[in-house]
Amino acid sequence: MLHTAIEVSDLDATRAFYEDLLGLERSRQYEKDGVTNYYVTGAGPGELQFRVVDAVPDSAGIEHVAIAAEDVDATVDDAAERGVPVEQEPRTLERVSRRLAILTDPDGYTVHVIQEV
Repeated sequence: MLHTAIEVSDLDATRAFYEDLLGLERSRQYEKDGVTNYYVTGAGPGELQFRVVDAVPDSAGIEHVAIAAEDVDATVDDAAERGVPVEQEPRTLERVSRRLAILTDPDGYTVHVIQEV
C-alpha cells in the first residue's frame, strides 16, 4: 500500500496530533485544485495523506487508522496531558503480542496506537 487519504478540517491540529503526539513525520505537501494535500510517514513504507477541506470531514466508512508506537503507555499519558480523548486505555493483546490503546484525532477519527511486545 502506498497511502491512505482522509479529509481533515484543521491542518495545525492534525499536525499536532499525528506529528507531535504520535511521532509521524511530514513527507511532502502540495496544493491541487485549491486543496492542501499533506502527507506523513512513520517507520513503514506507507503514508497517511490529509486532504484539508472547508466542510465537516466525511469519514466514508473509515473505521480506524492504526499507527505503530514505541511505547503505548507513554503515548496515552502524553495524549491525556494534551486533552486528547482516550477511547480505550492501553491493554495487552496476548494472542498477537501487541499492546493497544485507542485515541480520537481532532476530526473524530478513531486511531489505534499499537506497540509490538
